[in-house]
Amino acid sequence: MKLSIIVVSYNTKDLTIQTLESAIQEINSTKLLKDQTEIFVVDNNSNDDSVKACKNLLQKLKFPHYQVLVNKKNLGFARANNHASKLAKGKYLLLLNSDTITQPGSLRLLVETMEKTAVQEKTASLQSSGPFDKLGILAPTLLNEDGSIQNQGGSLPSLLTVTSQMLFLDDVPFFGKFFPSTQHTGLSDFAFQSYDENTPKLISKGWVAGTAMLIRRELIDEIGMLDENIFMYGEDQEYCLRAHHHHFDVAIHPKAKIVHFGQASSSSRNAILGEIKGYLYIWRKHKPSWQLPLLKLILFKGCLLRQIYYSLRGRSVPAQIYKEARALLK
Repeated sequence: MKLSIIVVSYNTKDLTIQTLESAIQEINSTKLLKDQTEIFVVDNNSNDDSVKACKNLLQKLKFPHYQVLVNKKNLGFARANNHASKLAKGKYLLLLNSDTITQPGSLRLLVETMEKTAVQEKTASLQSSGPFDKLGILAPTLLNEDGSIQNQGGSLPSLLTVTSQMLFLDDVPFFGKFFPSTQHTGLSDFAFQSYDENTPKLISKGWVAGTAMLIRRELIDEIGMLDENIFMYGEDQEYCLRAHHHHFDVAIHPKAKIVHFGQASSSSRNAILGEIKGYLYIWRKHKPSWQLPLLKLILFKGCLLRQIYYSLRGRSVPAQIYKEARALLK
């Protein structure tokens, strides 16, 4: 198999069907992937008939290589993906969210780029903004539903990059785009604006979102898959951090595009609290112990700023969520 696609499903039946339809249409349109791609749908105990709907669709479309794996409980993002990755035979694995629409040509571009940037070989046909001599993870450009670029990824987690994110330094007009941040906003826009569509370059990133993440088999063989101690949120940062520790490059392809509806199967509360828990876990696993109290202080102040901001604007729900987040840091 050339490509193994893993889609984790949890009560997003209609969106999951849409995700599968667009991916299969793309697979069948290119010789590189047709009959060389397998699809895994991993259902995390949905109660909306997702399993039946996915099986019916794959049978109806006569897709030759697929498995629908059914979990008896919600195992989270990492464990669900790992479940399928152990069965996958592809040279490359694509983690693909169940709320995405693959744009024409995108999967072909991602796989072709991996093929042309074999480990220990320099990029030949695609100019690079950095020395991509060991490209391990490649993500597409994520788009919002209206076609605008959706910010994703950022710099690797550090006290500086988290400070930049949590204290809004990366949002300062003009200067903010020059601050390294774990959550690129202005900086990612700056990177895309510097692009010439006729001579595209890969965008080097510290980490990219697990929303649509193509992973080289050699990387998996070397560092394993996602950390199952993280239920959801932060597993993509942690995985990319491990990849960098093993000298693999991480990048975004500017011309491979996938629409991401965003948080269709998760609440903002889960996202915010999950992000905070993810940072704490990453620091306990990868960073010196003396940094943890400083991290907690940075996160605490950032959550307090957001709590005050939302309270002043009369938005009680996000204000309460950040109050809960602060409690995790005491």
